Amino acid sequence: MENYEERLIAAKKAIENADSILIGAGAGLSAAAGLTYSGKRFTDNFSDFIEKYGIEDMYSSTFYPFQTQEELWAHWARHIDVNRYSQTATKLYMDLLRLVQKKEYFVITTNVESQFEKDGFPKDKIFEVQGNYAYLQCAKGCHNKLYYNEDLIKAMLAQTKDCKIPSYLV
Repeated sequence: MENYEERLIAAKKAIENADSILIGAGAGLSAAAGLTYSGKRFTDNFSDFIEKYGIEDMYSSTFYPFQTQEELWAHWARHIDVNRYSQTATKLYMDLLRLVQKKEYFVITTNVESQFEKDGFPKDKIFEVQGNYAYLQCAKGCHNKLYYNEDLIKAMLAQTKDCKIPSYLV
């Protein structure tokens, strides 16, 4: 079997010789870029939720059975902010863009934190299969409109006390 360096050289040549490139990306790419859902990044941002609910990581926290909508949305506001609004560009995603930017390419991703867009990939070249943390939709499913949520998320964050938001923000 080829060694790692030989495989990288072969991959680079394949990209250089390709007419077009389809990038498929999931959570592993963001984790490799440092956007982990556990460890220091998690404990630094969710210490109050860890202490109060015993939550162990950001992924499993999304399934936690919060008792109230006020608790649930305090958590989701933090989760969305940490992963969508507070996170800046990453070297890994920018390196990937530099690798493909002179080619015809398209991105299909299950990532929901908009990292491709933050790192310079044009929106029209990205399909986010599982959606995007920046948008909310009707809970009843009565229409297809999406709602940009940054102002609401910031208001929820500013008014979170004891891992809850005020009821009027739900």
